[in-house]
Amino acid sequence: DIFRNRIMFPLWDINGKTIGFSGRIYEGKDSSKYINTMETDIFKKGTLLYNYHNAREHIIKDNKIIIVEGFMDVIRLYTIGVHNVVATMGTAVKNEQLSLIRKLTNNVILMFDGDSAGEKATETFIKLSKDKDFNISVIRLEEDLDPDDYIIKKGKEKIQYHLSNPKSLMDYSLDKEKK
Repeated sequence: DIFRNRIMFPLWDINGKTIGFSGRIYEGKDSSKYINTMETDIFKKGTLLYNYHNAREHIIKDNKIIIVEGFMDVIRLYTIGVHNVVATMGTAVKNEQLSLIRKLTNNVILMFDGDSAGEKATETFIKLSKDKDFNISVIRLEEDLDPDDYIIKKGKEKIQYHLSNPKSLMDYSLDKEKK
């Protein structure tokens, strides 16, 4: 069983129908932190956003979407009352995912992990979305933390401050150039 000793996450299509699974290692060591259901005609990872079907009404109501990398980031944000959040299920962003986002809003907050892979994911999203008319703002978390660990370590108030004060794309770009 390839999912042995893994925490299982159901993967849903845009209507909430389970179409696959992802298993995260929690005991022992494995070369892959996550293992997903094999891709099929029904399950194509690059066409999905984790939690899209649950977040849809909140995204429309708030007229903004928060995009993170992983399942645990979404789950942890839900525990503090943030419901307009989806995950790319890794760092790769695909055009199909951008189309799903654009159907709901053009106001995007990117809050990928604070590490170099999260920075790369931020840059990739910005490049791929240039012709999609998104209003992008960015939250870069310090200490290379992902949103899940950030909330555990720094607390609800600190993440809510970041969510209320994301950097504009211009400010993010200027900060990056300064570095």
